[in-house]
Amino acid sequence: MGLFNKFKGKKETVDWSNAYTAIPKFYEKPDGTPFGAIALTEGTETVLPKTPQNEYRVDGKVVSEWKLVLVSTTKNTIIGDLDYFTALNNVEKYALDSKKNIVLVKGLSLSELESLRG
Repeated sequence: MGLFNKFKGKKETVDWSNAYTAIPKFYEKPDGTPFGAIALTEGTETVLPKTPQNEYRVDGKVVSEWKLVLVSTTKNTIIGDLDYFTALNNVEKYALDSKKNIVLVKGLSLSELESLRG
């Protein structure tokens, strides 16, 4: 039945309810300017914001620098961090669904997570 729906152009319904909604943490660079960091954890379906700079502020100010932090549960450590917007483009191939301001990413394997580092 699902196969015929694809031919008719009907989109499969994706369940967002069990996904982790990523919430940024904010840090300060040596010069005092803030940057945001959002984690993408191995094996965890994650909802990522497409434009965090439009949604989050620090002391009312726009945060322009963002990092995607790659967390491995296999290695029990952070395996890297990347420019958020560049990484988000690379993560799109693992997207299960997308809405206006958010994207649902499948739970990535360790090798998929490592591949994001380039």
